[in-house]
Amino acid sequence: MSGDPFGTVYRLLDELQMKHYEMAGLVRRVQAAVEDLEERVDEDCLRMAHSLPGARYLVSTTFVREQWLKVGAELQRLFPRSAPPS
Repeated sequence: MSGDPFGTVYRLLDELQMKHYEMAGLVRRVQAAVEDLEERVDEDCLRMAHSLPGARYLVSTTFVREQWLKVGAELQRLFPRSAPPS
């Protein structure tokens, strides 16, 4: 195997960081919709508020959960745990 043995872990963590950034943007859009509703009831904002958290956010949470599993697997590969004493 060539290259940085930690490269995969760093790549996975970078992807996680970007996904969290995207998710924060989704939360910000919902926050803006709620602020708009506070000022004036708008059907589009109301529809968005009623459909929270939204499919994109739920798909993102699945991605994050799976990505953490991959990070854990890579760390296990890099630092195998010794078998417990018998």
